[in-house]
Parts: sequence; structure tokens; C-alpha cells
Amino acid sequence: MNVFILVVCFGSALAFPFEINVNWPFIVADEHTSNMEAFFKDQKIQAEKAFTSSIEEARRMKNSVFSYFEDKQRQFSDDLNDYVESVKESGRKFSDSWSFLQREDAGDRMENPDIVLSVPSIIIRNVYPCETHIVMSQGYLLNIHRIPRSKNGGGIPRKTIILHHGLFASSADWILNGPEKSLAYILADAGYDVWMPNIRGNKYSREHAWLKTNSKSFWNFSWHDVAVYDVPAIIDYILKEKGEGTKVTYIGHSMGTTILFAMLTMRPEYNDILTAGFALAPVVFLSDIKTPIKSLSKVASNVAQMEMLYGSYEFIPKNSVLGKMTKSCDVDGRDAAVCKNLLFYICGYNEKQFNKTLLPIFLSHIGTGTSWKTAVHFAQEVVAGGKFQQFDYGSDLNLRVYGNEAPPEYDLDKIKLPLTLFWAENDLLSSEADVKDLYKRLPPTTQIYKISDPDFNHLDYLWAIDAPTLFTDKILFYLKQVYSTL
Repeated sequence: MNVFILVVCFGSALAFPFEINVNWPFIVADEHTSNMEAFFKDQKIQAEKAFTSSIEEARRMKNSVFSYFEDKQRQFSDDLNDYVESVKESGRKFSDSWSFLQREDAGDRMENPDIVLSVPSIIIRNVYPCETHIVMSQGYLLNIHRIPRSKNGGGIPRKTIILHHGLFASSADWILNGPEKSLAYILADAGYDVWMPNIRGNKYSREHAWLKTNSKSFWNFSWHDVAVYDVPAIIDYILKEKGEGTKVTYIGHSMGTTILFAMLTMRPEYNDILTAGFALAPVVFLSDIKTPIKSLSKVASNVAQMEMLYGSYEFIPKNSVLGKMTKSCDVDGRDAAVCKNLLFYICGYNEKQFNKTLLPIFLSHIGTGTSWKTAVHFAQEVVAGGKFQQFDYGSDLNLRVYGNEAPPEYDLDKIKLPLTLFWAENDLLSSEADVKDLYKRLPPTTQIYKISDPDFNHLDYLWAIDAPTLFTDKILFYLKQVYSTL
């Protein structure tokens, strides 16, 4: 009896579709056997029905799911197509006013890009190569802009030119007159490697390794410090960068010439290191300058007055009231004539060489930063009685600084470098008498050249319409002479 129950329970649990033929010798009742066989058959039939039903249910579920996703896919596709068509229609309506295509609309372009572009950007915009090098001198991080070769390519020439700007200026001086007239481009195309330093404190050299830019210590310098430390550091850097065989010629304008002469006296070893020097509008002796600002020099050179003014450290910052005045001097602005005449008033009148479209560009780049001490040092030169001397601190401080009540003069007898002086009759800041006085004190190898235009002024070296024929061609001629003898 126990065996029978186990088999029934086993069969019922598994519902296997098989027949069991068991002859049980100890079971004598045939009725019991027939009942068991009937039970198993019934279990088999029930199991087959359940299995078939579950398969059909799974098939129906699968079809339902697939149908759902097919419907959603069709709906998504239809919605996407409708969206694309709506965008196309909107795009067609809007395409006349704006599109992703490369197209310029009226008014998109700047009239004078050079007003806002930096010096490297202007050079590259004119399809010339440009590099920026940084030289540290007394902690000042000096940016030097370089045109290493002509825009036509080729190797970097060994012949190297340093172009040094004047007061309130920057390396922009040498490129603002365009590729056909600016000295930097002309020299590069003539086969020279052109380096254009920026004086400490201007917009490109306004960083210091440890001093704050708005500190008195940062602005405690004049062109003397630039001559003694900065330019020698730049020359040394160039020679190290380019290696043996490099021939470096220095060309300066206005204060750039002052720096050259001071360096050659204070660091006489550079008479042998440099190849030649060119002074455009030499500013060394200033006793005979014709500019009306000469009358302000006595006040500015007074030490007590200097200390009062020195509280602001920087001389006429670009963001000051006077510095911002240049923004009104556009080509057609009502103040343009005033700005132009003010420059003529200071530097010399020359309308025929004046390009009025260049005025706002020039003014946007001028006034880029200098110190009160630099401006005062020049003012002292005006009243120095024909002396070229170091900064005058007053007799008491001079005793502490120099060991003498008077500042020492720069000894021009130490200058041995071959030099060429360029001057013009109408230059109110570099007069004929002062230039010729300088010429007499320089070595006999010095050459002097007078600009043929009687109206040529102090700024025409930077922006004259006829710059190539008036002086740049002559510079190329003298340079050819210099390098032909090496």
C-alpha cells in the first residue's frame, strides 16, 4: 500500500506523459490496477493541455509586444519626418537673414581692424610670420615681437635688426604704416631678421616677476635703466638664440636713440658686439628743441615738483582722462582735426605726408605706458645746458647715489660703433643744432643723412605716405654697405 501511494504522488507531481505497466504480484484486485492506469492517462491529458495553452499565450504576448514596438517606431518616424519638414520650412523662411553658410553681411567687418588688434595679430593678418619672445631683466618681463623672415618664406637670415620705439610707444610703431611702407616689413622682405622690443611698463611689457604693477617700485625707472639693463639683456638673448655668426644692428627712433647712446657709454662692450647703429630723429642733446612743450620742462624737471607728481607713478595711463581722449580721434570725428593739430603742434606740421586714415590706428597704439621718471628725465635734458647726463635727484640725493652733487654725464668718447644719424628740418623734437652737436662728438666713422622733405617731422618716420622714398630706401642702402664689409 505504501508503494502505491508513492508512485501516485510521484506521477502526479511530475505529470509525465508515459504509461506504467506494472504487474504487482502481491496485488490481486484488477480493479485497483485499472483505476491507476486511468488516473495517469487523465494526468497526461491535463498536462498536454496546459503546455499547449502556455505556448499559445506566450505567442500571443510576443505578437502583442512586437506590434506595440512597431506602432511606436512608425509613430516616431512619422513625428521625426514632420519635425524635419517643419525645420526645413522655417529655414527657408529664415535663410534670407541668417544661415550657417560662410557669408558676410553688411556691417560685419571692422573698418580699421588694426585699431583693436595686437601687434602679433596685425603682423599675421598681413601674412607675415610672427613670434613673441620674453626676456627677463631686473624682474621685468619684456615682450619682443619678431618677424623672422619675409612673407615669402625661406630660412632665417643671420643679418639681424633690433627696432626700438620711442617715448609713449611700442613695437606697433614699426608696422602701423602697412606692409609697403612700414620699416619692419620692408626690412623683413629685404632679408633681415627683425626684432622689436617693448620697453618695460608699456602694454606688452607690463608684468614683473615679483613687483605689483601699481607699485612705486615697479615704475621707479627711466630710459637709463633700459639702456643699462634691458637692451643688453635683449641683445644677449638674441645672440644666444641664433648662435655664432649672428650680426645685430640697432635702429632706434627718438627715445630709442637715447637708449642706444646711453647703452654704448654705460656698457661700452656692446660697441664691439653690435654691427652698426642707426638713429632716426636722435634725442641726446635737447637744449635747442623747438616744440612748445619746452616751456614745461623747467617745472617738470624740478625735483620737488617731480615728487608731487610721482604719486601716480605711471605717466598718463591709457585709462586716465587724457589717455581716453585718443578714442575720440576717429577719421571723420569732429575731434580728429584737433588731435591731428595737437600732434603737429608738438612734433612739426606736415599735412602732405599725413594719412588721416592712420590717425585713429596710431592713437590707439600710442600712450601704452611709461613712468613719470622717464618723462622727467627728458625734461631735465632740456634744461641741462647741452649736457647728456644721468637722472638728477637733486644735490643731496645725488651725493648719496653718485657721490657728487651733480649727476654724471654719459661719456660719448666711449662710443666706437659705426653710426648713421637721420634728421629733418621740421622735426621740432630733434633740432638741426642738437643733432649736429651730437654728430661732432661721435667717432669719424659716423654718417649723417638729412631727409629731403623740408616739412618732414618727428612722427613721419612712422607714418609718412612717402616713407620708402624719403628714408627707408636710404636705410637699406646703408645696411647693404655695413654688411658688405663683414
